[in-house]
Amino acid sequence: MEIRRMTPEDYEGAYDLWTRVPGMNLNSLDNSYAGIARIIRKNPETCLVAADNERIIGTILGGTDGRKGFVYHTAVDPAEQGKGIGTILIERVCTIFKKNEITKIGLFVVLDNEEGKQFWKKKGWDVRPDIVYLDRDL
Repeated sequence: MEIRRMTPEDYEGAYDLWTRVPGMNLNSLDNSYAGIARIIRKNPETCLVAADNERIIGTILGGTDGRKGFVYHTAVDPAEQGKGIGTILIERVCTIFKKNEITKIGLFVVLDNEEGKQFWKKKGWDVRPDIVYLDRDL
């Protein structure tokens, strides 16, 4: 297995992975090829894939506004889960953020994704009961 920077050419393999991972919400953001290429272009160091030969088995998209980091589309192939791949991806992005003086990282988990919430809590992430997330389509 290799952890490397994600490229737009990884889109098809990544999107296929995302459709197979329970709890992924692909309707809330622009998950088109162009949308994913944009986040990769703006955050080339923190958009990563885990690849087994040419097959994408894990992804994490990290982005930043210069003050805070955000993590999106953390996913591991269901057949590969439990092997530490997600942990490696998360640690790699956190290390890069820290190197770039980002000291706080946020992420979103769909409300009814209990498995996802438990995963992130186990990794040391805290639920923020003091905020409500709002968004608006443009």
